[in-house]
Amino acid sequence: MALGCALAWAVAVLSFRRLAALPPTAVNLFKNSVATALLVLTMAALRMIPDTTRSALDWASLVVSGILGLAVADTLFLAGLRKIDASVAAVADCAYSPTVVVLSTVFLREPLAAGLVLGAPLVVLGLVVVSYQRRDAARPIDRRGLALVIAGVVTTAIGVVIAKPALDRSDLLEATTIRLASGSISLFLFEVMRGRRAEVLSLFTPQPAWKPALVATFFGTYVSMILWLGGMKYGTASRAALLNQMGAIFVLVLSRVSGEVVPLRRWIGAAIAVSGVAIILLA
Repeated sequence: MALGCALAWAVAVLSFRRLAALPPTAVNLFKNSVATALLVLTMAALRMIPDTTRSALDWASLVVSGILGLAVADTLFLAGLRKIDASVAAVADCAYSPTVVVLSTVFLREPLAAGLVLGAPLVVLGLVVVSYQRRDAARPIDRRGLALVIAGVVTTAIGVVIAKPALDRSDLLEATTIRLASGSISLFLFEVMRGRRAEVLSLFTPQPAWKPALVATFFGTYVSMILWLGGMKYGTASRAALLNQMGAIFVLVLSRVSGEVVPLRRWIGAAIAVSGVAIILLA
């Protein structure tokens, strides 16, 4: 499941990159809302009945996780993706696994990966290699965009670790729907309070941007969210994180296939970062 999630997310990242001209909050609300509707339809088709016996703590965990992971984290990620290439964002995504491992060890009491001391520096080194640039670089990497993507990735990790205990006691589709709905509602209400109702709803009218938006939503939110949480539910958070991290390689390959120039330095940085992730989770 986690490996399939990585491939689906890679396809979505390239599609989201084509929506860089749109407000990140609008893209985020659109993808979350459409994916929520798809999940509700899926649950109805399967005749699934919502769990009314779920504890208040589990409800709170899923809702808070949805707000952090879908409203906050994805908005940060999409805002950063407007400023940097998909291949750079792919390597930045490697910050996810070390964060999950540390948080899972501290809060979920999962065994500490012995390779953390060696692997974490390699992930950081990989990010440094990717973000390094000469002063005369023709296309310098936007450091603010990179920081936004990393912030989004770290916040995603925090959200999923919060949800992990509740996921173990919940149906996969229902838990995913609750998180998506929580993220959609909180984001919409927040933007309305800021006086940005028209902006956050700008993608809900028919337009050419719907094609990449729907592709990104289907693969990046509907498919990958189910596979991602499935990997978390049926395995340890840290092991699922390793397989999810293969998305970095998938994005680099698909970026090259789609015509993006991917410098050798980014391939090297990705290899170093993914190697670090492997050491952290397999040592």
